[in-house]
Amino acid sequence: MTGLEMAVIVIAVFYLIFAIDDLLFDVTFWLGKIFGWWKRPTVTVKELRDVSEWRIAIVTPAWKEDDVIARMLLYNLPRLDYQRYDYWIGTYQNDPDTRREVDKVRAIYPNVRKVTTTNDGPTSKADCVNTVLQAIVEHEQRAGLRYDLIVFHDVEDLVHPQELRLLNWYFRNDDVDFVQLPVLSTPPFWYDFVAGTYIDEFAEMYTKNMFVREKVWGFVPSAGVATCVRRTVIDQLMEERNGTPFATNSLTEDYDLGLGLTVQGRPTRYLHQYVQIDEDDKNSEELIATWAPFPQTFRTAVRQRTRWMAGIVFQGWEHWGWPKGLSWLLAHDRRGPLGYLVVLAGYLLLLYFVAYEWVRVFYDRGLPEMLEEPWFAWLFWIGLFFMCNRLIQRAISTGKLYGFGQALLSIFRTPFSNIVNMVATFRAANQYFKSRRTGIPMSWDKTEHSLPPQVGAQMRLGEKLIEDKKLTTQQLVLALKEQREKGGQLGAILVKQGAVSRDDVETVVRNTRA
Repeated sequence: MTGLEMAVIVIAVFYLIFAIDDLLFDVTFWLGKIFGWWKRPTVTVKELRDVSEWRIAIVTPAWKEDDVIARMLLYNLPRLDYQRYDYWIGTYQNDPDTRREVDKVRAIYPNVRKVTTTNDGPTSKADCVNTVLQAIVEHEQRAGLRYDLIVFHDVEDLVHPQELRLLNWYFRNDDVDFVQLPVLSTPPFWYDFVAGTYIDEFAEMYTKNMFVREKVWGFVPSAGVATCVRRTVIDQLMEERNGTPFATNSLTEDYDLGLGLTVQGRPTRYLHQYVQIDEDDKNSEELIATWAPFPQTFRTAVRQRTRWMAGIVFQGWEHWGWPKGLSWLLAHDRRGPLGYLVVLAGYLLLLYFVAYEWVRVFYDRGLPEMLEEPWFAWLFWIGLFFMCNRLIQRAISTGKLYGFGQALLSIFRTPFSNIVNMVATFRAANQYFKSRRTGIPMSWDKTEHSLPPQVGAQMRLGEKLIEDKKLTTQQLVLALKEQREKGGQLGAILVKQGAVSRDDVETVVRNTRA
């Protein structure tokens, strides 16, 4: 057996192991689909509103977010169909611009609360969240109140208007400590392959894999956003960890949260719930999910995935080991470094094979065929079957949320996604082992956030009118509230309320388009 044949066999064996791992998720999901394991009855907004409101705290860490935080808060706050909640923002003392933007919103919404860390930023995301949670405890003691639920979000999240009502309803009717809602990427342009990899991966995770994780292993990882826990969970974590619920040396404290609760035997759930928004229209069902923009450049995507890979694979292995009953699933989550090495070797072997055959066919017909053994054909067809299954499964998931066009594009984005993840894997390994060697902890390599398109367009109109002194911030907020309750275009609502004239709106729109 030649060295080349040995390499093909080794690569094929690992490839088949990973392919069978994925196939188990696929088969389990479709069996569940057939037998109705994943089906949840639709609830109506009226049913959610009939449940008395628990007190909820939304926690959001913010470092260097002055470009987006005020606009995102002013977009989300008027739309949230809930009364008993506070929006807690964690800021840094050496980030005055972000603090200033939060203060602007606080002047309008008294339920927005700003917390400033004593440490200069950037620290870790966990450190900022810990500071906010400690401030919440102190506030509870001073005010003589107590939150029932804690919800985690990032600055750029588009929070569904019915999210808090759904969580309130669900926790009141189920003995559960932790719930993760779907997190999805805002639709990119067709040619944006970087952002497109996120819609493919997140669609498959939240329309298929999460169901299987909960059903088979009972382990639902937190995404760090759209995650809700009972207040008692925070109490327990504070008691266990001397007042710091999340490990500040972890780059993926969100993933660790779900894993830690699962190891302790506490129930974690994935809530994939449709809500009928209009009582009289059965076609008004909406999936309660958080949508957010994700990186659009190769560099920023690699940076973000480096943090995920370092935290889940390397730090996760170091901190958690292999808890009983979760070994298979953790091997699935941690297979990245080995998996992408196999993918890289496969790509290089494919390029070599194509180049060799090109020379053999067009330049030197005397060369022998590279792999003449009959077993190579079997390996090829088996590998092709698994590859096609992987592409089809991902395309189906993408198509459910984004339509046929994006489903088709997902097939062509898969190799690009592999390249991004390969680079991130090698970068994560380098950072982790460098940290182990030097003793310097890995820092929070924060993702640069941008405004979702719908927020940018709408807030540009309001901000431009305010800048031209045609509108006040309070008038903008009132219009946003009416838009949440009744729908309609923001400009038309402002005109109807008498806040601005139609000419004012048309002038801003015309100038913006220009």
